[in-house]
Parts: sequence; structure tokens; C-alpha cells
Amino acid sequence: MISWRAQRLVEKMLSIKFVIFIVATVLRCVGVIGNAEWLTVAMAVIAGREAQKVLGDRFQLSGRKKNDEESFGSD
Repeated sequence: MISWRAQRLVEKMLSIKFVIFIVATVLRCVGVIGNAEWLTVAMAVIAGREAQKVLGDRFQLSGRKKNDEESFGSD
């Protein structure tokens, strides 16, 4: 279980959206970009993640939609 979580963390850290967010944060700390530019990057990363979640849920590879009980994780 721990190795699975570590693997997922590494996958998330290597995603292009996360790398862009880290680079923008470093540039903001150094003073190369301003608050507005950093906020724009942060909003784009968040919107990209949410869109990926929505599209992933909508177009499942198995072709089967989850019912309400499965989506809430109840038995």
C-alpha cells in the first residue's frame, strides 16, 4: 500500500502541470514574474486537473458508467 502511494506521488510530481506550477513558483520567489502571472499559471493548472478528472469520469475506458453507490464508495 505504501509503495503504491509512493508510486502515485512520483507520477503526480512528474506530470507536466505540476512541473509548470513548480517552475512558476520558483520564478515568483525569485521575482521574475509577478503575482498576476503566478495566479494565472496556478488557475490554469487547477483547471487542467479538474478537466482531466471530469473527462476521465465521463469517458471511462471500460464503457460502464458508475452508479451513485459506487461513486460514493459505499457497499
